[in-house]
Amino acid sequence: MKAGFSVFSILAAVLMLTGADNVPLRLDVTGQPEGARVSVDGKLRGTLQNSAPCAVLPLSPGRHLLHVEAQNYRPLDTYIYIDETTNYVSHAVDLEPERGIVLLKTKPAGATVTYNGNDIGTTPLLITSFLCGRRHALELAFNGYQRKRIEVSVENRRPIVRNEELVLDSGIVACSTEPSGATVLVNGIECGVTPLDVMIPRGGAKLTVRLDGYREIEQSVGVVPGERRSLALKLEGRPARLSIVTEPEQAKVYLDGDYQGKSPVVVADVRPGAHEIRVERVGYATSTRTVQIANGGDATETFTLKNVRGRIEVITMPAGARVTIDGMIVGTTRAQGEAAQSQILMIENVAAGTHVVGVRLAGYYDMSKKVTIKATETGQIHFPMKRAFVPNIEVETDTGTVRGVLDERQTTKDLIMIETSPGSLYPIPRSPRLKIRMLQK
Repeated sequence: MKAGFSVFSILAAVLMLTGADNVPLRLDVTGQPEGARVSVDGKLRGTLQNSAPCAVLPLSPGRHLLHVEAQNYRPLDTYIYIDETTNYVSHAVDLEPERGIVLLKTKPAGATVTYNGNDIGTTPLLITSFLCGRRHALELAFNGYQRKRIEVSVENRRPIVRNEELVLDSGIVACSTEPSGATVLVNGIECGVTPLDVMIPRGGAKLTVRLDGYREIEQSVGVVPGERRSLALKLEGRPARLSIVTEPEQAKVYLDGDYQGKSPVVVADVRPGAHEIRVERVGYATSTRTVQIANGGDATETFTLKNVRGRIEVITMPAGARVTIDGMIVGTTRAQGEAAQSQILMIENVAAGTHVVGVRLAGYYDMSKKVTIKATETGQIHFPMKRAFVPNIEVETDTGTVRGVLDERQTTKDLIMIETSPGSLYPIPRSPRLKIRMLQK
């Protein structure tokens, strides 16, 4: 109220001196922060108030330099243009707070810095967001050290360097193992290999010790902050495991002369040292190997067996013949484009010795040949088959009876193809009224 009274008192005085017809030009300045100093053309003319504007008068027409400043705020400089067309000009300002520069360091480095409940980084940390003229509370946290609360007073833009030393919140355990070289983890975090010193936080921690070939040790360890103690551990070896794989599978596996089963085989609790592995399978050469098994090892031995059997290549003319060896069906020859003879039908894993290979194809005479196979060798047989016209089907239709040889390759779901004479095909549409009788296979 006092500020407003002064403004209008000055305005009334000016009106009395100049006359009502000659109203002076006026600049009203409003904004933040309260108490900011207002200068026009280098002269202090008042301060910002919440209740009323800062009135600057009388002013002449033209350009005037407005300067607003406040402690811990960035000053504002701007030009205001005033002319006779209006009695006054209103201008609002909002000064931007000044922010300080703080470089925060800790020993050890890497501490997490929390401000107003939010993590803002790790030390060393450059902070440029703190408002000047205030005290700012921070919390420092680092694993194994006590949390620390500090306050930083930022007065102005002058850089501040703050060094803080953290106090240990843990003890030290000198950990050793027999044998050495074991990996040590504290609360699941890997710390190194024995022998080494590990930091145990206040309240204790779970200590885990691992070494290939030995049983894992896990135990709880407690220390007093600042305490140093020793921990010696003797590791217990774990049984070895041996996996035996063969190609092909199902080979008989022997370990040191004892039968273990057919591959793949896993043998548990194998003592360390040298062991003899022997694998056998009919048709393949026996393979023997000596292996060294380490303490607690997990080894895999793979055997690729050598096939000592032979094979037979069968070619028929024409293709499509069913092939047997010693009376057992082994496959059917396939066509080879437009060629008269078939592709090669490969019969693998044929035991050494003499075998009878036979072929059968509808409309052709059956054929068979003897072949002698040696281990790892390949024998080839050609079958130029002879046509045989032996009717094997009789179909009674509405127009008569058709008798001949069924052509299975050209018969479809809609047509029955019958060879009525060598080289002559007779198509019969399928119908529920047909009476079909197979004469022979």
